[in-house]
Amino acid sequence: MTGRFLLLGLGLGLGLVASRSASGEPVEEDGVPAGMVAHVEGGVCPPGWAPAPNVEGRLVVAVAEGKDVGVQVGGPLSDREDRTHTHDYAGEIALPSKSIAAADGSNQAGAQAQTYAIAGTTNPGVSGLPFVQVMACVKQ
Repeated sequence: MTGRFLLLGLGLGLGLVASRSASGEPVEEDGVPAGMVAHVEGGVCPPGWAPAPNVEGRLVVAVAEGKDVGVQVGGPLSDREDRTHTHDYAGEIALPSKSIAAADGSNQAGAQAQTYAIAGTTNPGVSGLPFVQVMACVKQ
């Protein structure tokens, strides 16, 4: 017989236990529990595993509470995407009064002593984080 087998110890004796697929072929037992997610290279999940579409294009983050498992935030990244983002800003700048002798030029639009409000949005920027794309697979 080919493939891996699970060795079960019963008392002092050992026995070989082998599973079989519906077609009668041996199924490799790897000891991994169903529902486990792993990332693999090569773009193909190994036998007994299937693509995990709920994590495709997403950063996977550990949770502190079980109720948060599966919560998705935002849309998934597309192939080789380094998503851009912006930041809104708002504030004030206070310009003090300054006396300038002989300031009788033609510039009538100069800044005056007062508080000016400023607000806007930064230009879009990428994260620049290095990443590698791998296939996410879930154990069946």
